[in-house]
Amino acid sequence: MRRVCVVSIAVRTAVPLASRSERSESAHTRLNDVGLLGTRKSSLRQRGIARRDKLLQAAETLLESREMDEISLGDVALQAKVPKGSAYHFYLNIVDVYASLVARYDKELQAMMTAPVRGPVGAWPEVVEILLDRAAEFYLRKPSARQLLVGPKTLPELKMRDRQNDVLIGRIFEDQVASFFALPAVPNRSEVFFRSVEIADLMFCLSMLRHGVITEEMTQEAKRGSVAYLGSYFPAKLPRKKRS
Repeated sequence: MRRVCVVSIAVRTAVPLASRSERSESAHTRLNDVGLLGTRKSSLRQRGIARRDKLLQAAETLLESREMDEISLGDVALQAKVPKGSAYHFYLNIVDVYASLVARYDKELQAMMTAPVRGPVGAWPEVVEILLDRAAEFYLRKPSARQLLVGPKTLPELKMRDRQNDVLIGRIFEDQVASFFALPAVPNRSEVFFRSVEIADLMFCLSMLRHGVITEEMTQEAKRGSVAYLGSYFPAKLPRKKRS
């Protein structure tokens, strides 16, 4: 009797491969999704920047008519017409807002000081006086900057930030004078210019403390103090450089 061996064959079901066009379409869809995500992130970032700017502008406006210690982050949010919760998303507290304003003012002041000194200059003190006139003009135009940078109620952490900026301002003073005259090589020359800036800053602070504004008299005192200090290091007449 014959034995019949039955061999069972497993039949695999073939999975059809995606066509080239389908693969291309899928990749294109993924790229579109990534592009849309990037667009949304960019839009959110721009909206965030716009809200930050609105909050800073609102704080500036409030500082024009109110004392800095009378303003809260809630007041700034209300002035900016930004939800209070959103304001706290961007800034921890009102001091954080003020710190951002100080950073902005520092850059503006640097730009003003860096601008070339025009017109005839007879001696190096004239360069210093021109730069201090620019500083006084800056404070005259920005009541909020007066409060935050040289006002009697400014906070120690804000003043410390401004001190760091004064180091840069001192170097700008040094460079501006050096663009006209050959400065002698004195030890710690940049530090000397920084201290001269601090002397002028003190006079501006005293003016704010006594008068609430930077007066012409105290601007002259700032010039006198700064130039006198520098004059203890540099002679009244320095060799002039040739300017192109």
